[in-house]
Amino acid sequence: EVIIIAEINDQFDLLIKLLKEMNPFIQLRPPIDDYEASLLRIANKNAKVMVIQQTEMEQIMMDEEDFRQNVLKEAKNVLNLSKEPRIIEGFDISNIEGKDATGSMVYFLEGKPYNKNYRHFNIKTKSKPDDVAMMNEVLKRRYTFLLKRNMVLPDLILVDGGKGQLNAGISVLKELSLDIPIIGLAKKNEKIYLPNEKYPIILPLNSPTLKLLQRIRNESHRFSLRLHKIRRKKRLTLSRLDEIEGVGPVTRNKLLKHYGSVDNIKKATLEDISQIIGKKLAYSVLEELNK
Repeated sequence: EVIIIAEINDQFDLLIKLLKEMNPFIQLRPPIDDYEASLLRIANKNAKVMVIQQTEMEQIMMDEEDFRQNVLKEAKNVLNLSKEPRIIEGFDISNIEGKDATGSMVYFLEGKPYNKNYRHFNIKTKSKPDDVAMMNEVLKRRYTFLLKRNMVLPDLILVDGGKGQLNAGISVLKELSLDIPIIGLAKKNEKIYLPNEKYPIILPLNSPTLKLLQRIRNESHRFSLRLHKIRRKKRLTLSRLDEIEGVGPVTRNKLLKHYGSVDNIKKATLEDISQIIGKKLAYSVLEELNK
């Protein structure tokens, strides 16, 4: 018998399904009184605290040099690498329906994030949602840049995604004649995709190698999302005046200071606006705003 409160479980329906799969004869019921309900809420709160503590402990372990060295040795064997991945570069793409698309690259040295070498990329080639093509662009820009400057290449490339993103990376490396190990880490079931392997690797959830790869993937996602939010906020706060040819920041500010809003500018006469920015530009502004 399992006592459960739907309101404290974010994925209640999924939980019920999993419990039934574990034991089809299991009995589920709500708490019969406030006392049972309060016990469940305390248990739920304690469980969350334990998860946070476990995460913090894992973070501490990842920051210990001996542990990190062992992780790199294990990663070499698990991923079938020719040497320990001292330098790992992780990539992620962020966009909403193709808008404000950004890419990120995080740099891990000896198993630890090295923020000085983090890089952001504004996506240039795609305006429609296509994570694979965007990943291709970011990887090509990154490694073309390193090759031209004869800079140090990573020991391992990690892309956020499955076969599509991995194949995009393989294509770029082949085009640039680079022999760098590359893998993909898919969020669903945390599957690890390797080149020329039909089936992905699924490591135990407590695997140090998996935890390292997850940390890199999550860090690249966080870093990419930060720039994406900045670009999105900037786009949403831009005035329609910014889209009109000939209207720069000075002209825009003059008009908004005088009229207060774009709607008020649209209602103004050509003669009135001409007194502020000249007749030719005033005509262009009214024509564009009233389309």
